[in-house]
Amino acid sequence: MAGLWSLVTKSATPIVSLAEAKRQTNTVDFNDDDILLTAIVDAVTALLDLENGVIGRPLLSQSWQFTAPEPSPLAGNPYMRGHTPRTGFLLTRAPLQAVTKVEYLQNGAYVDFTASAVTRQVTKEATLIRVADGTAWPRYDVDEAAWRITARLGYGDNAADIPAAIRQAALLLVSHFYQNREATTGFGSNLQELPLGVAALLMPHRAPNT
Repeated sequence: MAGLWSLVTKSATPIVSLAEAKRQTNTVDFNDDDILLTAIVDAVTALLDLENGVIGRPLLSQSWQFTAPEPSPLAGNPYMRGHTPRTGFLLTRAPLQAVTKVEYLQNGAYVDFTASAVTRQVTKEATLIRVADGTAWPRYDVDEAAWRITARLGYGDNAADIPAAIRQAALLLVSHFYQNREATTGFGSNLQELPLGVAALLMPHRAPNT
């Protein structure tokens, strides 16, 4: 479906704590590198989290807006296989905790449509927003952002809510960046990826098409 996602607010909580990073890097007994480790954790979070991340999923709870010009017919959409064909909006970002607001543009101002919208998860990756039974879609302006849907994404509010494999991958990356402060490490054939390392831990949690 044609539409645009934009980040509204993201969590300020790191996906691994400084204490966890210090244990991973064996720096519990001194504080000299705490600033460096905090910066590395921030960089690892940016590498993994949805906005620019390699997994293609949000981690800790964050607010996003989806804008689209109009509801679309969803008959034949692979996500709707086994479900009644509908006209609506299909949000294909996960994990999606809740749709918090649905609005439409009318006469240049957004009008709240949340109470007349029905939200239903149709697959692990997709959530349908349709009009409630007995209710018609309202008149709305012709605009690329005529519809605005606000959703809360992420595994949860706390780092412990993130799958353990993702957090372990984050710790492996923290340790790697702490110990290797150049662009490459090793020489020739010795420059190798850790078997069953970061890629293997993240693979089951990658969003489709990432």
